[in-house]
Amino acid sequence: MNSKKIILLLSILGVTSLSLAFYTTKEANFIHSTDDNSYDHLNFVDFNIVAPAPTMDSAQFVPEFDSTVHQFLNRWDIKGASIAIMKDNRLIYSKGYGYANLEKEKPADTKTLFRIASASKLITAIGIMKLKEQGLLNLNDKVFGSRGILSEFTEMKDSKHLQITVADLLNHRGGWSWRDGDFMFQAAKIQKTMDLPGPPSQDDIINFVLQNRWLRYKPGTQYAYSNFGYMVLGKIIAEKSGMNYETYINENILMPNGIYGMRIAGNYEWERLPFESHYYNYPTAYQFPSFDGNYEACDKPYGGSDISTLGAAGGWIANASQLVKLVALIDPRHSFYNILSDESIQQMLGGEDYRDAYGWKATDGENWERTGTLAGTSCMVYRKENGYSYAVILNSSVWMGYAFNQYIQWMMDDALKSFEGKEFKNLFWENRPEKAILPITL
Repeated sequence: MNSKKIILLLSILGVTSLSLAFYTTKEANFIHSTDDNSYDHLNFVDFNIVAPAPTMDSAQFVPEFDSTVHQFLNRWDIKGASIAIMKDNRLIYSKGYGYANLEKEKPADTKTLFRIASASKLITAIGIMKLKEQGLLNLNDKVFGSRGILSEFTEMKDSKHLQITVADLLNHRGGWSWRDGDFMFQAAKIQKTMDLPGPPSQDDIINFVLQNRWLRYKPGTQYAYSNFGYMVLGKIIAEKSGMNYETYINENILMPNGIYGMRIAGNYEWERLPFESHYYNYPTAYQFPSFDGNYEACDKPYGGSDISTLGAAGGWIANASQLVKLVALIDPRHSFYNILSDESIQQMLGGEDYRDAYGWKATDGENWERTGTLAGTSCMVYRKENGYSYAVILNSSVWMGYAFNQYIQWMMDDALKSFEGKEFKNLFWENRPEKAILPITL
């Protein structure tokens, strides 16, 4: 090796050592993307922590609040939780409770990521509105058929599918009905009907619905909650952006606003991502055949459903602080935070009927709610008219399913009384990430 190469090698090692000397976080952030076309991974390494992942000084703890939370978790046998609270879009409280992994006695903390289930729909709706503002789509654009956004899907049993617009998918008025079941949880049936060699992809599910199902309602007329519709919105984001859905959301919504580490979850325990919680079904829950047919019986949180394919409808993982920060980005009370125009934010909130909302599960004046439920997880995001917003994510199921979200709301209404008259620091500011980029090419 000649002297020039030795000098170059020593220079690189010196820069590396210097950069790592200033890198004090215990765990590096996830690789930003699996989309090789999106980042030049050979030109930089990003050492951001999963953000926002705030830490509070013990003097900021509110024992009355924590006591109420612990009583709730113990009552319902919830193994772990992530809770974050904002007041006037300032993050004032953020903690993990219980265990991310009970068997390994690993505590849940503010970096722990949880499946957020249908709260993913809020993220997807924001992505669609961002594309609209970028001039890449119109909410009245047709979705299917040769003139639609997803023009490759032309074969259909019911020609009314040609009338479905982007807006119809956003507010669950695509025309499908729950009388036909939830298409996103019919993997075995679709695989058999379509004679597929393995579990259906998103494209397979779309073809199954278009080719085998009649619309129960005229598009745009009747509300019927649809996971399938939001999965299709994820396909629309990918088509119109020219990027993978997950990559577009990260590059255009999350990472520019300091939210790192959110990903689409895997299906099995061995597919859990760094920082991700373990999930627990309730003790008397039945086991089910795995969605891919590989196992005759499995615990439903791991293999019972295809979370990755659910994607834009319910596949994201996040911590509670990340979710409340997302709410701050679309809260018109503090417009300097906003990533969308006032017009887009108002469109998302809907009209007089909460069922007109985009992404939100329910809106009532200044109170907005988004919930999510899957086997092994419950999530509630709530923006209240009194200036408080909060996110609660649990890693355990109870027997009553999605109805349990009402109990989460009641618990938080009671627990928030502990904050009255207290002053808090803005944890978004106190824990702002310091970005360190290490060049590895000269």
